[in-house]
Amino acid sequence: FKVGDAVKVRLVNDREAIHAMQHPLHIHGQRFLILSRNGVQNDNLVWKDTMLLSVGEVADILLEISNPGRWMAHCHIAEHLETGMKLVFVAE
Repeated sequence: FKVGDAVKVRLVNDREAIHAMQHPLHIHGQRFLILSRNGVQNDNLVWKDTMLLSVGEVADILLEISNPGRWMAHCHIAEHLETGMKLVFVAE
């Protein structure tokens, strides 16, 4: 990603997963707005770095890329983080 960009990201918490449950999703180093949940527009736009993604939920967020570096996005449940529910992205 390039610093100064805003990236729309769709998050999907699959209801058909083996152990479906809600996940507190955290993004390091950047902030985002929740644009919609399950197709319903969010009118209360507040900058966040963490959101709870419910079972079966689809959320669209607008990720503001403002801080250069290597950053992680992950589930905030430690056991999920340790088993690989994470990603790293680069903002340049």
